[in-house]
Amino acid sequence: MNALRIVGLWLSTAWRAAPWMTAAMCACTILNASLPAVSVLGVSQAIAAYSTQRSIWPGVGLAATGLLVTAVTLAVVWPISDTVEDLVGRHVHDDLLRLTAEIPSIAHHEDPALADRMGMLEAEVGALVGGPRLLETIGSITATVTVVGLLASVRPELCALLAVALLPAAVEARGASQRNQVLLASERYRRLTRQCVDVLSAPRQGLEVRCFGLRGPLLAVCGGAMRQRSRPRLILTRRCAGYAAASWLVFGAAYALAVWWIVERLQSGSSSIGDLSLLLLIGAQVISTGKAITSHARMLVDQMQVFGRYHWLREYSAQRRRQDGTRVPPPVLRQGIQLRGVSFAYPVGSPDSAPRMALKNVDLHLPAGATVAFVGANGAGKSTLVKLLARLYDPTDGAVLIDGVPLTEMDPTAWRARISAGFQDYATFEFLAVDSVGVGDLQQRTNRQRVAAAVVDGQAHNVIASLPAGLDTQLGTTFEGGVGLSGGQWQRLALARAFMRERPLMMLLDEPTAALDPAAEHALYEQYASAAHDLATITGAVTVLVSHRFSTVRMADLIVVVENGQITEVGPHDELMLAGGHYARLFELQARAYRH
Repeated sequence: MNALRIVGLWLSTAWRAAPWMTAAMCACTILNASLPAVSVLGVSQAIAAYSTQRSIWPGVGLAATGLLVTAVTLAVVWPISDTVEDLVGRHVHDDLLRLTAEIPSIAHHEDPALADRMGMLEAEVGALVGGPRLLETIGSITATVTVVGLLASVRPELCALLAVALLPAAVEARGASQRNQVLLASERYRRLTRQCVDVLSAPRQGLEVRCFGLRGPLLAVCGGAMRQRSRPRLILTRRCAGYAAASWLVFGAAYALAVWWIVERLQSGSSSIGDLSLLLLIGAQVISTGKAITSHARMLVDQMQVFGRYHWLREYSAQRRRQDGTRVPPPVLRQGIQLRGVSFAYPVGSPDSAPRMALKNVDLHLPAGATVAFVGANGAGKSTLVKLLARLYDPTDGAVLIDGVPLTEMDPTAWRARISAGFQDYATFEFLAVDSVGVGDLQQRTNRQRVAAAVVDGQAHNVIASLPAGLDTQLGTTFEGGVGLSGGQWQRLALARAFMRERPLMMLLDEPTAALDPAAEHALYEQYASAAHDLATITGAVTVLVSHRFSTVRMADLIVVVENGQITEVGPHDELMLAGGHYARLFELQARAYRH
């Protein structure tokens, strides 16, 4: 049943992209496949007529008509095919982007197995574009039926020739299936190669690559990955080539035996010169039909694998959307956000590896209107908590509750529309500056007054003032007239984006000031504290901040200490200092470093 759905997707892709051109291409393909055999039949009829002193013109006319119509359809089919493939390419490209963007979580980015599948799909976009070539299979079937009919008109036993010609098809199909398995198993090497190429060619990494002399080592890693990927393919290619050659030798022997048999029958008067001429002329057609079946068998296996992954992505995206709730977030938070028995395990690279537990049985209440700081060592689980709150992931166990309602019951798009966020790994949107900030709230993107206010709130006004055309400046040196920005300037624009939404229910600040100096960070967090106070009054918003600078953390109403995926301390700064626990030791250690 799944195979039928894949074939249905394959057939419908070209039709959805270009219905009438696909129909015309189908008709031309069928004609091109059947008419060469018709021309052969006409030639054999003319020879037979001449040998019996009958009129040769019917046979000549049939052969000439077949050749003429073949020439016309060949002239028409290629422009149509190119146009259809272009239209299908645009359709598939847009659909892949849509499907990927519609997946609510980010699991496909961080799960190695899912990343391999996504990577294969990305590499196989060209094969998806070639989906209309399925029509060539229809032509191959038409040619096969025609050849079988001609062979049967001489002797039914000769149809076995085509069956023998299918032996290479079976070999090719088996080889194609094995090749796909090898490609999937070695996809991690292709992704590693791509990563090395990106590092070597990207301007952002260029400085460190040259300073640390990484060119040679990265090229070595790239070359090693390519060798690891190509070695099993070369072994498989040699084996398949040997089997394919042997199968064609078997066909050659069978064809020679068939010719000898018809010659013997001709000498005994059981067959005519027309039968022999038809067999000799149709030999090339049998070979080309066998090769076409071989090629299309391999193509069928390849395309079934490719469209199988395309079908998987459509199902994966649809399943994730079906799992999403439909409830909308409350207009105002009354109780706050609660994590009840939350555990989370990140996916692992190999099936036999144990899941990596990032959080373990976390119970935590973030009161409405509170400013909450997550502190802890790198890898303790702070960013994982942020991802769960933004519903970029769902808990492995337990639940996140918004005013008592499970977050999984809410529409993730509607929930994220009520979140304002600034991240350490900020995006560098090389748009016009007004759009780079404005995308923080798409509904307000064209409201220049709102954008200007967000720029001031995010303390990015000096960045905008330094640009030659202000908010209308093109960002990014990859565009003509574009202006390059420093890391700190990009981060200030990212922070301005975080101020675009006026009525969020939650502000997430995951080390959003990592590229700024301590004074600038302190000033910005003062701005965040003011905004958090206003939002607490308006919407009961919870402000969550992650920072390693304890001078910033101490302003929070509630400080949550995270160690090894568990909550070890919760309370305000003064209370945690009096407790003399892990937080107090970390605070004193950092304060001592600043004093010295």
